[in-house]
Amino acid sequence: MDPLQRIIQFTRFTFILLFALVLSCSKEDEPIVDDTLYVLSKTINGVKAENGAADIDTEVEIELIFSHTLNTGSFEPALSFTGPSGAVDASLAYSNTNSTVTIVNTTPLENETVYTVSVSPGAWGAGGEGLKTAFSLSFTTKPFVPANVTLSADATSLDEGNGMVSVTAALSEMLDKDVTVNLAFGGTATGGGLDYTASATSVVIPAGESSAAITISGVQDGEIEGVETIEIRISSLENAVEITPQELSLTINDDDIDSNGDGVPDQGFLINEVLFDPPSGDAGDANGDGTRSASEDEFIEFVNDSNQEVDLSGYTLFDEDNLITNEPRHIFSANTVIPPGGVYVLFGGGSPSGDFGGAIIGVSTTGNMNLSNAGDVITIKDDQGNVFLTFDTATDGDGIDFGSDQSVTRSPDINGGFTLHTTANSALLFSPGTKADGSSFGGGVVGPGLGFLINEVLFDPPSGDPGDANGDGTRSASEDEFIEFVNDSNQEVDLSGYTLFDEDNLITNEPRHTFPANTVIPPGGVYVLFGGGTPSGSFGGAIIGVSTSGNMNLSNAGDVITIKDDQGNVFLTFDTATDGAGLDFGADQSVTRSPDIEGGFILHTTANSALLFSPGTRTDGSEF
Repeated sequence: MDPLQRIIQFTRFTFILLFALVLSCSKEDEPIVDDTLYVLSKTINGVKAENGAADIDTEVEIELIFSHTLNTGSFEPALSFTGPSGAVDASLAYSNTNSTVTIVNTTPLENETVYTVSVSPGAWGAGGEGLKTAFSLSFTTKPFVPANVTLSADATSLDEGNGMVSVTAALSEMLDKDVTVNLAFGGTATGGGLDYTASATSVVIPAGESSAAITISGVQDGEIEGVETIEIRISSLENAVEITPQELSLTINDDDIDSNGDGVPDQGFLINEVLFDPPSGDAGDANGDGTRSASEDEFIEFVNDSNQEVDLSGYTLFDEDNLITNEPRHIFSANTVIPPGGVYVLFGGGSPSGDFGGAIIGVSTTGNMNLSNAGDVITIKDDQGNVFLTFDTATDGDGIDFGSDQSVTRSPDINGGFTLHTTANSALLFSPGTKADGSSFGGGVVGPGLGFLINEVLFDPPSGDPGDANGDGTRSASEDEFIEFVNDSNQEVDLSGYTLFDEDNLITNEPRHTFPANTVIPPGGVYVLFGGGTPSGSFGGAIIGVSTSGNMNLSNAGDVITIKDDQGNVFLTFDTATDGAGLDFGADQSVTRSPDIEGGFILHTTANSALLFSPGTRTDGSEF
């Protein structure tokens, strides 16, 4: 073969080879057409999930990643999320050009329950790609583990007037279910608006929250009750447990004070009696100056039924007419201070003369209060011009004839409504400074025979343990003797440097006891002096002393107790021959006034058969 032929033949072969190569390469470069839709990835709450996954939260976020973009309109009817109760409420979201589906339940799933997400076969791809076989992802939610509940309060006590305590139920962990804590209430206090109110009897902790609270509010009931208790515990629970029994104890502080011991709460500073129309003639001389005057014998009786002094200095008093012109009928002078339990009587004028139950007496600075028998309004303003107290005949004495030659008075005194005086006590037309029956108000008022006095004496301590009057654990014939003093006045009594004698030592002027410095007994206060020992106990809140000689040597056969002031003058005595005439002072019990303070002396078991003595308290064991 000549060279030219070889060249032609090689060229032809090369062309054929290249043509074949071109044809071969063209077939391989053609795209592979695959119309199958696949689930490439599946996760639950961000964790790769397989069919049959367990211990899944009841709040789920399921993500499915498909091989192709989805036709969402045709895909969604093919998708189901079901449980034992049927379809699960859920939301759908798409991402990554609609090839990723995120499914989130919108209501909590049940615990320990199997749920299934499935997609039926079909052409759900945006380009007609088809899911050849059904897709299914089943999972089981985790068991329910209840949280522990504890109770707490933001305070341990509340005042009955406006006190409030928040009671909180708290969970050890938040749950996806509501927790109901049902409460039971006990204690000495009564709920339902009597002693307190509870905003609810159960605490509901919403799903997703860790605590909730109710409120306990005190109720001002106007009764003397002392401290009362509220006991709160869990009676039952829903969706939680009580690992340790929970119980709260709250106390309600009784702010009702009974300073005068009448069994009724203090009413504060009030008008107790008013004389608008003094009777004619001598019977109308209410201020006791020997002359009846229609204006000067008018009076207003005020009572301080509280445990705080009331300072009226600079206060002003008006009748209805002068209130309009702001011209007071009376200006209370400086240092017009009414002590706790004290009484103040303001007369229209004149020169009041008499005891008036120990009340503080004042006279109108204008000489005329001008109280109208036809009806009036008495107004008292404080030193800043604010209304402090009023008496309106139209309301306070509705229906009463104020021109009936007598006063109007509260009946019972202090706590009652107003009535004519002769209705309260037919024997008296008025009673300035005293109760309607003519007796002393007590407390801060000093009436005849009262003041600083001996109220109880134990000459003969009983044998054995019952005789341990000073409470130190040992019965002693000398150390358990005691004398109980009561300051039934509106002034403190300073006994500093005073001395006490029995009858024998009075002769030699050797005191059995010298009262130490700063022995001051306040108004209404009580002081108990024991013969010796180490007194232990509350003794009704009394001030306690022990004889400086360690022995008062009170004779059961009869004795005279004498107290001298710091100048050596006789201040107070107790003579068994007169103060306790006829009593057996060796009867293994004390002698005491009955009633306390005001009465004569008798054996203690006659006053109260349950007690042999009562140092620091009344005969019934209550505080003074």
